[in-house]
Amino acid sequence: MTGDPELVVAACAMDPLASAVLTLKESRDMAAEMLEAEKQWLPQFEGKTIRPTPTILTPPGTPHVDVPLDPALAVVHRFGELANKASG
Repeated sequence: MTGDPELVVAACAMDPLASAVLTLKESRDMAAEMLEAEKQWLPQFEGKTIRPTPTILTPPGTPHVDVPLDPALAVVHRFGELANKASG
């Protein structure tokens, strides 16, 4: 509604399915591609572009950590641990 392409990027990045399978750079690229492909129906974005951002690379040899597919489950699990610790 505002014509701010950064809000499109934020919406794509916050989508649970997109964020489960895309990096932030890939989300930004996807949003740019979608805006370009649909520009005839989105005149509020005419002449506006998604600002470039630096890509942060993970140094070679950095160990990966196991992350649950749904980050909300990690939060719920942690609150349960804290609740058990407080009551025990």
